[in-house]
Formats: sequence, C-alpha cells, structure tokens
Amino acid sequence: MSDTPAPPSNPWKDIFSQTNLTTALAVFAVVLAGAPYVVPPVQSFLVEKGLLNRPAMLQTAITKLNAQNDAEKAKEMAAAIKGKHDSLFNDKSDPILGNPNAPIKIVEFLDYNCGYCRAATPVLKDFLAKNPDVAIIVKEYPVINQNSRPLAAFALGAAQAGKYEAVHYALMTEHIGSEAEMTALLNSMGLDAAAVRSTAASAEVKAHIDRVLQLGADLGVSGTPTFIIGDQSIDGAKLEDLEKAVQAARSGK
Repeated sequence: MSDTPAPPSNPWKDIFSQTNLTTALAVFAVVLAGAPYVVPPVQSFLVEKGLLNRPAMLQTAITKLNAQNDAEKAKEMAAAIKGKHDSLFNDKSDPILGNPNAPIKIVEFLDYNCGYCRAATPVLKDFLAKNPDVAIIVKEYPVINQNSRPLAAFALGAAQAGKYEAVHYALMTEHIGSEAEMTALLNSMGLDAAAVRSTAASAEVKAHIDRVLQLGADLGVSGTPTFIIGDQSIDGAKLEDLEKAVQAARSGK
C-alpha cells in the first residue's frame, strides 16, 4: 500500500461531466425558447446593451418610431379636419387675406402676440401677392396672453368696417398695448375708432372668438401659427412645407 497521498479532488469535475453539460445545454435551450415569458428582464437587458453598443442602430430605431408617431398624428388630424371642414373653411365671419375668390384656401390660426406669427407675416404677404390663386382664412386664436383677445376683437371689428388687411398687418408690426395706442392706430387708417371699439365689444365678436377657440381646442391646435390646407396641419415654423402643400393642391395631388 502506497503512502503517496491521493490527489485532491477537483470540485469542478462533476459539474463539467458530459452528462451535466448535456443537461445544462438542454435547460438553457428551453430558457431561450421561453425568453419572452420566462426571463423578460434578461431579454430587456440584452436588447438594451445591444442598442447602447450600437448607437447608429439606436438612432435608426428612434427615427423610425418618430416617423410612425408623426404618421399616426397626421392620420388623426386628417380625420379631425374632415369632421370640422365647414367650421374651418366655410365660416363667412372669418376675415380673409388675399383674393377671397382664390381656389386654394389656407386656414391660419394666429395670435398677434406670437413672435412666429409676426416673423411669418411678411413672407406670407409676399407669397399671397405672387400667388393670386391662394387665400388665407384667418382664425383669430388669442392664446398667448391677456392682451391677445382685445387685439383679436379689434381686428374683427376692423374687418366689419372693411379694413381688416390694413389693421391686421399693422398689428403684426406694431406693439399695441393700450386702448389709446389702438385708437391712434385706427384713426391713422381713417377708421372711426369708437365704432370699431363698439363692434369689438359686441356679443357677435365675442361669440366668434369663443367659436374659434373651441375649434382650435377640438383640433388640438397647441401653437401659433398653425396652418391647415386640405386635410393636413402644418407647423408655422415650416413655411417651406406650406409652399409644397400649395403646389400639391395646385396640381391636384
């Protein structure tokens, strides 16, 4: 009998036996097959790590998701516009910029205290002058601050006096913050300031503004200017998209 000590046992020997390896692989295969149901945290972790290690893939995924969201919103807006078509395009009390008989109509929700509206105004004025087949139906949408509604009311009062365009463009240029300043502006245009003021304070003008505010809320108009042409809504910061929409309307597309 030898006195040579027996070699120490290998604690990994049994674990890595052929039988155990075969069993482990089988179990792992079952886990992977049921991954969506058995180990969602693990699956989520693997997906997250994979995306984080591939920023280009992540960017592609975000871009695709945004495109899907935009398409869904556009679809919902088109349905909403269709349901409110008459209120948008056929309200005879809405003032119009440009040729009132133009075949192509754009609806614009605007506020005289909106910086984007003011910046877009000279571009739109020039566009209307060069495109007599286009008109803008104005929706006075006073949502910026407490001074917005009086300005909208005076603009509508001026519309009934036959001087809407002149007053509209002046309000988009000047900063009118008091009744005295408004009176001076109206007088400079040859208008009877007292008569315009009376119309601006009338129940008819109040109802008109309330109607537009409700229409904007129903459509989800959250900013100004917002343009609507055909069945699409266009952000006021994207005037190039508006021009493309006009070209498409002109060609019947």
